Amino acid sequence: MKNNESLNKFKKKSFLEIRKMTLEELNAYYRSMRKYNHDKNIPIKGIELRKKFHPVIHAIIKGERLALGHSLTIVGDERTKSDKPRIYAVTHSGRYDIETILEIIKESAFYVWGDPGELYRSPLILLQNAIGMIFVDTDNREDRHISLETMVKILKQNGNEIIHPEGAWNTTENEIVTKLYTGVIEAAIRGNAEIVPVAIENYGKKYYAKIGKNIDCSNMSLENKREEADNLRDVIATLKWDIWEKYSNYENGTSESRSELPYDYSDQFLDQIMADSDNGYTIEMIERTRFNDKSITPPAEAYDHLADIAINENTSFLFDDMSHGDRQVVAKVLKKRY
Repeated sequence: MKNNESLNKFKKKSFLEIRKMTLEELNAYYRSMRKYNHDKNIPIKGIELRKKFHPVIHAIIKGERLALGHSLTIVGDERTKSDKPRIYAVTHSGRYDIETILEIIKESAFYVWGDPGELYRSPLILLQNAIGMIFVDTDNREDRHISLETMVKILKQNGNEIIHPEGAWNTTENEIVTKLYTGVIEAAIRGNAEIVPVAIENYGKKYYAKIGKNIDCSNMSLENKREEADNLRDVIATLKWDIWEKYSNYENGTSESRSELPYDYSDQFLDQIMADSDNGYTIEMIERTRFNDKSITPPAEAYDHLADIAINENTSFLFDDMSHGDRQVVAKVLKKRY
């Protein structure tokens, strides 16, 4: 009874009404809309129309890239033709994720977008809806469930999808690809889809991508989705390593050893990643939305106890064998504490 009442209460609002909402009201409104569509089991509309219209979207995206002065190099494309729908499992490259991947794959695909926030009242949402979006508030359990069910529904209607299974931009210094959420595996199994791994990397305005082979999910089981997600991570990391191996020193034509890196390289690295973030995306959001493996102790937590140790000739040996990255973590811990 309560569920029916909630459905009857939902009413669509005009664009002007939406623009006047607070961010909290916007998020609640669109969550209610997604719940309404899910509970009513409303089919996803426009899948085939979007496929026919995609060449126009592709031309718009390519034109934007050229206007920005960005280059795009496809290092390799190992896809094969298939009658099954595809989920493109892609690494994040930064601000231009969606434009880059859509130009790379050259076919229509619904894009899984977490925590859209202010995008809801932006005119850009018209273009995003033309592309096809699966919005989700990542900190809302019910909304995450609805987004997964929406993914399965689209796949069963023969639509393709794009997802960043890391959940957030990779700001780590030592992981090629961070641990993946298992939703991509579950959606592929339940939606009878293939997964196509894609790695994207950028050095300034130069973008590089490598597309891997189709991964058949017909023999996978939901019981082993964690293991399958880890296997997918290895595949994507290998694709990214292939890009690094060929293009990582493209800008200066030289290689650097760890000992040659500046002491504040960690901060420079992070600043470079976040430089193009102009939609309120923050480090705090990254830490909140990426997969956090509870079996692994973060470096800052591991070294937190060192802040309580007086540094003198009797304790200096504790810092002797630390790597460059570890020393930076300790420095940040000490600075934060004192």
